[in-house]
This record gives sequence, C-alpha cells and structure tokens, in this order.
Amino acid sequence: MKDNDKLVELENQSLFPEHFSTPGHRATIMAMNYLQSKQIKAEPMSIMEVLQGQVKEDVEELGGLDYLLTLQHSLVPVENLPIFVQKVKQSWTRQLLLDLAESTKNFVLSSEAEVLNPSELISFVETRITDANVDSNDLDEVYKMGDETEQVLKERAERPAEVPGLEVGWTKYDKITNGAQAGDLIIVCAPSKTGKSVTLTNWANKISIIDQLPVLYIDTEMNSRDQEDRLLAINTGIPHSEIVSGMYVMDTVHGKAEDKCRLIEEARIKLKMGHYYHIYMPQFTIEKVTALARKFQRQFGIVALFFDYIKIPSNQADFRTSQEYQKLGFFTSGLKDLAGLLNIPVFSACQTNRANSGDNDDPGEADIGGSYRILQLASKLMFLYNKSDEKIAREGLSNGNQQLFIKWQRNGESNCPPINIMFERYIVRQTEVS
Repeated sequence: MKDNDKLVELENQSLFPEHFSTPGHRATIMAMNYLQSKQIKAEPMSIMEVLQGQVKEDVEELGGLDYLLTLQHSLVPVENLPIFVQKVKQSWTRQLLLDLAESTKNFVLSSEAEVLNPSELISFVETRITDANVDSNDLDEVYKMGDETEQVLKERAERPAEVPGLEVGWTKYDKITNGAQAGDLIIVCAPSKTGKSVTLTNWANKISIIDQLPVLYIDTEMNSRDQEDRLLAINTGIPHSEIVSGMYVMDTVHGKAEDKCRLIEEARIKLKMGHYYHIYMPQFTIEKVTALARKFQRQFGIVALFFDYIKIPSNQADFRTSQEYQKLGFFTSGLKDLAGLLNIPVFSACQTNRANSGDNDDPGEADIGGSYRILQLASKLMFLYNKSDEKIAREGLSNGNQQLFIKWQRNGESNCPPINIMFERYIVRQTEVS
C-alpha cells in the first residue's frame, strides 16, 4: 500500500473525530472524512488545505504539515489497524463513562434533582446510559441477503398496499412516488415565496394530525405559534388572517362566527390529539439536528423528520468552504445520513434560481439554488412553481395555480408529467387537483 493511501484506511475502520481526545487529531479525522466525501485523496497537503480557523490552529500546534507527514509514514501496518482502532475506541468509551458518572453524580446532588421522585431519577440515569451505549457502539450492521426475504414477502402479501410508504395526501403524487420510504431524503425545490414551506407543513399535517403518526418539524424561519396558526387554517379552511387576528369570532364573508368557532375547536382538539412536534431553530448545525432527531425518535417514535429548509448552517468555520454550494452540499449529506441512521424519511426544501413560472418549464440541476450535491443526494427531487397568469387563463383556475414536477426519484418514475396543485394562499393550504 502506498503511503498516501494509508491515512484513508483509518476512516474505513469507523474512526470518527469524537473518538480522539486531542483537538488536532479530531481536526485531522474531520478533514479526512470531508475529503473522502468529495472523492479527494486524503493526504497531508490536502488535509491542511481544507482546514481553517481554530481547527487549523489545533493541527498546527501539533506541528502542522510536518507532523502530518511524520504521521503518514508512522501509521501502524494495515493488518494491525483493527487492534489499533479497538484500543482507541476502548479508551474513548472509558472516558465517556467517566464523564457520564461525574455529570450524573453532579446532577443527583443538585437542587434540581431534589424535586424528582425515585422513578424519575432512575429514568434520568437510564436515559443517559442508553445514550452512551448508542454512542459507543457501531451502528452499521452487515445484512446477509436472503436471510429475511421470505418473512418480508409474507408480510407484504398479508398487507398489500397501493402506496407502501407514508402518504402525504396528494393522491397522484403518492402513487407515483410509492409514498415516503425509510431512508429517503425528499426535497422540494421552489423559488422564493412560492410555498415550499407550506408544502412541507401540509404534508406534515397529513402524516401527523390526520394519520396520527408522530413527526418532528425543525423550522429555521417560523416560530411554533405561527406554525400552529397555519395548522389551524389548514384544518379549518378559515383564512389564516382571521385566525391570527381573532376575527373568526365575527360573521364575515368567510362564514358565520358560530360555524367558524366550532371548526376552530374541532381543529384545536385534533392538534392536541396529534403528534406534531415543532421546534424553532434559527441557529442550526447538522450536529444539533441529528441529536434532536435521535432524541425524539427514542422518546416519541417519530416516523418522519421535516427540516425547513436547506441553507447555510450556523457553523461555517470548520473548513475552507467559502463557496455556498460546498456548504449546502455538506449539510445535505448530513440530512441524507440522518435518514439512513434513523431509518425514516427526511423531508426538506431548497431555493431555486428560476423565476416564478411553471409555463413550458423543464426544471433541472441548473435551477437548484446552490449545490449539485442536492440533486445527487436526494432520493426524491421535485420542483414547485406558480403557473403563469396566461396558463391559468388558458387552462382555467379549476386546474390549479401551481405545478409540481417530480424531476427525479431513485426508485421510481422520473421526469413525470406535472401535477396540478391548488394553493389557497389565504388559508395556506395546498391540495392536489385531479
């Protein structure tokens, strides 16, 4: 094996930054992982080139490029790598448990713990231990093809379904896509102010409020109260402005006060009975998103994650990724990994470069705002556009005022004919038009 290839071997042995206590070593592994994701050879010079800020200083404290060159030529023989990796992980796990023990002791002795009953205290400790166990074990398992095929086929035959995945409530869309599958990264691309967030909200509402399945919605732009108002509008058909202003208690052109109050109360109960978990996270990183999603899946069994929407994350200093497309691509990769880790579909959205028009359009990779990697990583990629006034006049408003183009899906038909959508802006509700 060539010396230049040896550094890559460590990544293939499932060593990650958190396994190393020395900041410079963590930074080196981070850089190696990043380079490999970009299909760039991980060697001392390329590692130093992608580092910047504090992480670069951490490596320079160890000796910088000279240190990496020395490290490159002093790596353990490939045949001994498993033993080396095991020792590193063992050391990390021991430190993890020591830190856990210390923090647990401090909490139990704190005034905060005094108000907890014994079962709550035990539950707290069990949760911490479970988290440590998940963190300290490799999550990747080898599956031998054929071992469970018979059982899987039997279960499918017992419960045949036209749409095997999660349904978002748009009939034609659900049939074309077979629903949202575990591990899918589903991305809606749309110009600004077209309604991509509305699309995600309507889909989340179908899964959680109507079908009563738990979902987590991470919102980078809208607080929870505003999101709740949207859900009330979607489930009542009452204008969003009347709900926000309280005018639903008055007779208006949109209905009698008595009827609207009844609809509001029914929707309130429906929301309370549902499992729609929303968090406003204007400052986000892929690490924060991953930690939160894992927590909610463990506690509430979420079947889908919604992230609104893909843009530059808060932590930009790890690497020299001054180009927007690099930052967006790296974050999107994290969302795709998260879908696989949790074995659930992840829904998200991104901006397009194209103007607001769905007339004679053939959207493609050039329309994606920022990153070709988004196209590469998406399991299902679609474009949402407003129809032009001319097209609405030609086809009639009954055929909707928007179009959804399913451009690409990994396991299904791509470049599908557009699906007509009616967007009721005053209600913030979207429905598929047959």
